[in-house]
This record gives sequence, C-alpha cells and structure tokens, in this order.
Amino acid sequence: MLFCGSTVLTSCTFEEDNPTTPVESQKSIVILFESDSHCEVSGYPKLAGLRDAINQSDTARAGVVCCGDFLQGGPIGAVSKGKYITDIMKAVGYDVVTVGNHEFEFGGANMESLLSQLGVPVVCANFFRYGESKPLFPAYTIRQYGNKRVAFIGVLTPETITTQRFAFFDSDGKQLYDLTGDGLTGLLQQTIDEARAEGADYVVCLSHVGEKSDIAQTSYDLIKGTRGIDVVLDGHTHTSVPSAYVNNLDGKPVLVAQSGDKLKNIGKLVIKSNGEISTTLLKTEDVAEESKSVSEVVETVNAQVKSMTSKVLCHSDYPLLSLGDGKTLSKLQETAIGDLVTDAYRDYYHAEIGLQHGMSLSKDIAAGDITMQDMFNLLPFEDQLYLIEVKGDLLLNTLARCTKSLPDNFFPQCSGLKYTIHTKSNTVTDVMVLDQASGEYKPLDSERNYQVALGVFYSSLGFYGMLKDCKVIKFETTTTRDALVNYLNITLNGKLGDGYKSGQGRITILDD
Repeated sequence: MLFCGSTVLTSCTFEEDNPTTPVESQKSIVILFESDSHCEVSGYPKLAGLRDAINQSDTARAGVVCCGDFLQGGPIGAVSKGKYITDIMKAVGYDVVTVGNHEFEFGGANMESLLSQLGVPVVCANFFRYGESKPLFPAYTIRQYGNKRVAFIGVLTPETITTQRFAFFDSDGKQLYDLTGDGLTGLLQQTIDEARAEGADYVVCLSHVGEKSDIAQTSYDLIKGTRGIDVVLDGHTHTSVPSAYVNNLDGKPVLVAQSGDKLKNIGKLVIKSNGEISTTLLKTEDVAEESKSVSEVVETVNAQVKSMTSKVLCHSDYPLLSLGDGKTLSKLQETAIGDLVTDAYRDYYHAEIGLQHGMSLSKDIAAGDITMQDMFNLLPFEDQLYLIEVKGDLLLNTLARCTKSLPDNFFPQCSGLKYTIHTKSNTVTDVMVLDQASGEYKPLDSERNYQVALGVFYSSLGFYGMLKDCKVIKFETTTTRDALVNYLNITLNGKLGDGYKSGQGRITILDD
C-alpha cells in the first residue's frame, strides 16, 4: 500500500523542488511506458538508460511508467515469488506503476508487500480490500513535470477476480479482495473528475484492460463511456499498438497505445509544450542507451537465478518440440511436450485423465540435460494441480468446444485419452479412455464420472470455463510444475527414454 507521510491516500501528489523557469515551460514531457514484461529483464537497463539520456538532453522531462504484469511469467519471478523483479524495477526508478492480473500470482499479501518496496506510487482505481469503500492503492497520482501536472490513473481488468480467483479468496472461501466490474466507467469518471479538480493538466490512464476481452469491458469501452482522459496507455492483451484513436463520450478522439509484451518495445508518449500529444513504439533492441547501474542489478539477479535453476532433473537424447513455423504447435495439434506434461499430471494423482491447454506450452526443450530452468520456462505460472470429477458428456462437449477453431489457446493436450477431430464439421468423435486395470482404451461413457488432473486455470477461463463447476476431489499446494518435476526426476528416474520423441498418437485430426 502506498503511504505519503503517515496517511493512506486515495490519491497522491508529488511536487518537484526546482522552480519553474521560462526555459522549463518550453520543454516537452516524455513518458516511456511498458506492459506485460512478464519477467523479461534484459530490456530494463535500456528503458532506464533512454529515460536518463532524455533528461540529460535538456529538451524534455522524462519519466517511466508500467501498465502491469511484471511479477510473474519466467524463472526470475517464480523462484523469488516476484522479489527479484521488484529489486530490478526499484533500480530502474519508475514514476508510477499499476497492477496487472499476474501480480496476484503469489497471493494478495505477497503482492502488497512487494509493491510497498518499490518506493513509487502504485495506482489502481477499481481494486479494493473486500468490504472497504476506498481502493487499496490510490486511484491516481499526480506528477509534476516542469510547469505541468500529469495525473496517472490505474485500472485493472475485472477478469482478474476470475482468472486469479485463488488470490481473492482464502482456503475457506472467505473473500479477501474485490474488483469493480459493473459500474467501472462511472468509477473511472469520478476519478478523472477528482484528478482534474486537483489541478491535473493532463490525465493519463494506465490500463491493464486491453482492447479485446470475452467477459469484461475493453479499454475502448472505458474511453467511450467517459470524458476527460487524454491518453490511455494499455496492457493485458500483449498487442503492439503504436497509436490509435477512440472517441470518448463527447465524441473527442482519445489516444490509445500499447507496447506489446516481454519488453520487445518501449512505448514513448510525448506531450509537447503546445499541448500536442503523440505516441510511438521503439524496438528495444535498437535503443543504444543503457543504464550501467540497472545492468549490474540484472546481472546479479541472473546469476542468483542460474544457481537456483541449474539442477539437472532428467536427460533426453532428443529435443522436445512445441514450436514450429512461428506457431505454438501445442495450440494446434498433439505434441510430445503435451503428452509428457499431461502424463505427469495423471501420474501425480493416479488420475484416469490428464489435461493441459496448449496455450502455456510454448517453449521447446533442447536435447541433453533437462534442468529446473527448463521447468520454469515451460510452466512459469504458479498453477495449482487439481483433481476433479468430470461427467463423460461434459468431457466430450469440452473437447469439441476447444477444438472448434484451430489453432486454439485451449487445445486439450491429454493423457489417458484418445480422440479424433474433424476440422470441417467441427466435431469430435472416437473418444476413448484408458482403462488402468487392463491397459486398453475403451469408449467414453457419457454417463460416467471420470477423475481428471489439470491446473487450477480450468476453473476460470481455461477450456472456456466449461469445467469450472465440476466437483473438486483433491487439490494441494502442488503446482503443475511440481508435478512435472516429480515425474521426470522420480517416476522416470531421470531418463526420458524414447517414448516422447514425438506425439504418441492420442489425437487424430481429419480434414473432413
């Protein structure tokens, strides 16, 4: 939680000590922005270096902001539960950050603790401790750049309470946090009005909402329902949007930009002294400037992570491939990695079936020693492993829904199961389940309940939420990654063998 002095605030203003001069009034304001870095730390030194270079040029005042999703998504986040990322971001020296859904990956209390260590304003207008009327973080903050005051408002996608449900409720089902979904435009308008009344010359919305969503408002919807925002710097959907315009409630065009993900780009917002506003994206690899001090922190962190993830779990004489022709094959067809991961899930709970959506399996594993680093790269998120009960007809409907259009994020990689996809008719047939006693596959019984092992993401958006109401038989603090480590190291005794050279023929795709 952000503190100014000794008082918890719903807004916070940061004034500068230097008096405004005529020269200062002619300077532009440059705000560098990024979103969805997901633990890709190599770009942070360039982000800080570019900001510093602009400030040293004496032609503009520059700052850096973040639009969320930075604590998780790679080994650096996972092994430290986000601590290493906050160490690096603190070294960068952000002006303000907002939270993304993946900041909740290690629980709300952990997120609060880490963000309090950043030493900069954290803003989010629609995130609350359950039952309280004031947001947990300030809704906005105002920063002074020369003779101009810029308000930064934070907004988090309401989907988070669904996708990261485990962080919003304790183990007994008691609700800990809440998010405004319905009425979000009204809440945002109230925040805009408060920021303007406090003297903001410009209002910038740091949005972790995105331009497309299946179940909630988009950032475009928020613009259309409000007035008074000058720029929306967006995130969440991992898209690269150099600049776009959406008309607000008064029909006035509002600028929208998003930098993409993994710090491939650095966003650049420029507010000229005459009030002209523009945005563009810079390829991070083309940025020459680099902060030495931030580089040193990144190098130290990388060395620590390497020492923690170098343990060898297993050996493979061949690569495990999940990518091909620039596509994630696990979203398109059966893959050996999909077979391996789902076998691990089924093995851990001695389940009848293991399922994994293909979206997460977007990394190859090279031939040779398989290490913890490979595990974190393949399954970076803290996805708890669940054992649920699924009726046969629901399982069939789920398979059909998740293979209706390929490639599909929720393509069902499977273990203990075989099925055939018909691409033209969009149907699934010949569903067979492995009988553990006989070792033979038998036709799916639509009336029977099957025990299925899979990650907790199934209960929110995974597999289109079709399994979210299934009975939970068992769950532990074990993650999907833990189950895979156990399978490689213990069940397979450190040797992969030839069984995973390619897909094992569990999924047949027919163009008919």
